[in-house]
Amino acid sequence: MTEIDEILVLHHSHLDVGYTHSQPILWRLQAEYISQALDWLESTADRPEDERPKWTCEATEPVRRWLAGASPDQVVRFKDLCDQGRIGLSALRWNVSATIDRPGIRRLLAGKRELEEVVGRAIPVACQHDVNGVPWPIADELLDAGVDLFVMAVNRHLGRPVAPRPGLFAWEAPSGRRLRVFNGSHYTMFDQLLNAWDDSVERMAAGWEALRDRLDRTGYRLPFVYLTSTCSPVMWDNAPPNPYLPDLIRRWNEQERGPRIRYATLDDLRARVLGVRDEELPVLRGDWTDFWTFGVGATPAATAVNQQTKPLLAAAERLGADPSVIADAADRADLFDEHTGSYWDSDPANPQAQAIETIKRAGAYEGHELAAFAVMDALERLAGNPLADKGIAGVLVANPTEHHRTVTLDLPAAWFAERTAATERTYRASRMAYENRPWRFFAPGEPRRSSGTIDLAPGAWRILALDDLPAPDFPGRPTHEIVRQRTAARELNFASAVNRVAATGRIESPFHVLSYDPDSGRILSLVDRATGREILRPRPGLDLMSYVRERPDPLADGSRRAFYQRDLDREMLDEPCWEPWAPIREPAERVLACTIEEYAGGIVLERRFAAPGTRGLIQRFRFDAVDPVIRIDIEADLAGDTGPSGLYLALPLAMDPGWRAVFDTAGQMVTLDDDQLPGASRGWVTAQSAAAMWDERGAVALLTPDAPLVQFGDFSFGPPVEAVDRVADPLLLSWVANNYWDTNFPQVQSGWIRLRYGLLTLPGPDLTEIVARSEQLRSPVLTWPVTTGGRGPSAGTL
Repeated sequence: MTEIDEILVLHHSHLDVGYTHSQPILWRLQAEYISQALDWLESTADRPEDERPKWTCEATEPVRRWLAGASPDQVVRFKDLCDQGRIGLSALRWNVSATIDRPGIRRLLAGKRELEEVVGRAIPVACQHDVNGVPWPIADELLDAGVDLFVMAVNRHLGRPVAPRPGLFAWEAPSGRRLRVFNGSHYTMFDQLLNAWDDSVERMAAGWEALRDRLDRTGYRLPFVYLTSTCSPVMWDNAPPNPYLPDLIRRWNEQERGPRIRYATLDDLRARVLGVRDEELPVLRGDWTDFWTFGVGATPAATAVNQQTKPLLAAAERLGADPSVIADAADRADLFDEHTGSYWDSDPANPQAQAIETIKRAGAYEGHELAAFAVMDALERLAGNPLADKGIAGVLVANPTEHHRTVTLDLPAAWFAERTAATERTYRASRMAYENRPWRFFAPGEPRRSSGTIDLAPGAWRILALDDLPAPDFPGRPTHEIVRQRTAARELNFASAVNRVAATGRIESPFHVLSYDPDSGRILSLVDRATGREILRPRPGLDLMSYVRERPDPLADGSRRAFYQRDLDREMLDEPCWEPWAPIREPAERVLACTIEEYAGGIVLERRFAAPGTRGLIQRFRFDAVDPVIRIDIEADLAGDTGPSGLYLALPLAMDPGWRAVFDTAGQMVTLDDDQLPGASRGWVTAQSAAAMWDERGAVALLTPDAPLVQFGDFSFGPPVEAVDRVADPLLLSWVANNYWDTNFPQVQSGWIRLRYGLLTLPGPDLTEIVARSEQLRSPVLTWPVTTGGRGPSAGTL
């Protein structure tokens, strides 16, 4: 083992936006801590260098908020302490979950530039504490922003750290460039591993001996140790400066019981890290796939809404919407992607958990409504509608994406009724009613009018008179029939065969043929017409997007300890606490109704189920004349059980062993296993909008714009795996909801959730086509009513 010459201790407040206090209180406490740090650092300026405290601002957002209310004198003091190296800064806004998209990553770095202007120097280090991973594109965004060192401090709880840890490696970004990563121990490990919270040099010495032996066994080769300290065990998270620590460091250094300890900032760590030559660093390439993001399944409805907000933000920007409204909406969406979801004691009866969870969810909805307003306001201006008018005469159609679109329109029938009534008044505010939003769900049986096909180039928009809309005439219109066939079957109670009539429903579109049992609602087959390939391999309880509830077996252990028995002493040493488990998995109990709706250009198969854990479940499969994607809309009324459970939609595929898979994270396609860091999550992944699997005979892509959690191959929540087994006839699973956490995330999911999916079948893994189709589902073409007095050009480019 390399001789260790010093221990660097970084003192900070780990930012959880919630968890210890409600969000409004937390932000005020974090601002207080910075003011306290100024006083503390100035009062300890005469201490010897090693024990002279330093304070590191782990994230930019508390500093930005503090600066907004700071006096000019406080700002000067802050800058002076930064110049002295007594206050350290980091480049990212907060600790983030893997649901963030690429624009969100860029906004995470916006505070970096603001603080650099205040302190007059670069911030070249970024850190993430607690979270188990970050999307791969963050590496490129950090490099573009001038960051050359990324520090990670993964929490082992319900996850696993990437190897080597502790250690230093070069992370190869998607672009091929390399970012240095210090893969550090979990935060507070100065307090835990060295027993610093006991305020005893003897206890520290015992802790150091154990740590040194462990580092020796793991092959650690750096000449220093880097650990962080908060105020644990009293306050692990959101903690203030600790005035008791400098005296302990002084006593340790005086007694020379081990390497000298000195306070350090991230810049001090960087100075030591840059002393390691590039050729000494292992190079690791791939996505840092996050284990913890399965917590978003604890808020499935709010997560879906927040996922829908992101393409709206992009559309609002392309439409030239009000920048201040866009910024307000983005702030709320980004804050929902921050990694904290509830109180440390997330018992649903806990008032503080109720407050934090309500505020968290409210941010997702408020962000979505602001983004919706920004889009609708911009469409109003583009349409040239007067504030008040009579009747609707046309429709504005806009393509906010970079992909060519051929679409049919589904428009509210009320638009057509209003335009014929000379006395029917319309106002700007009435046009902004929920019913006019082009991205909403149509209610079952809601009157609507469909058009024929309309072609739109990337970024193109057109205004069409309602009378001039293309007629819904589709030569390849999907068809439906019930085929009845008399067969011979042997009854159990008779020796002879009897005749019976079997009925099979058949839906045929230009792209697929689906067969189903109209009596039971069971889907029997799905064939890709282009290749003749059978897509499904139904099994008992599973056909096409079948509902499954997973839960621990109450006869063995029905608690959350069935799969994870947390032990802080083991987690401190990076030892796993996962338990093998054999959960119960329950399919839907029965089909309550199976119906067909035919409309111009398409057919919808609707199934209604009685399903455990729900008060109702509806599935709608839409087969279209021009769109090869099977649209799947899911509505479920979750019953709100507090017992641990996971809810899935399962797609059983007919596929050979050895299949391959991809998913997208922050817009980057990632090949399962091949494009993932060692130790990152394989059992479940976070997909921004698509997950695909393929073998030599063809590919299947599940488009998932609203429900980001996906599992490949089989149900796999449990102990981490090194690679996913490539078994024959695998499952592709959308992990809709779960409440497996006992802290930080809500334990009750109740009420209606509405999710959009798409199913795309291809001859092979055409990633360009998958990306285009997923983006089209994620970002629908925008439609808006144009009143009789609307003025302006009839076409253009956004």
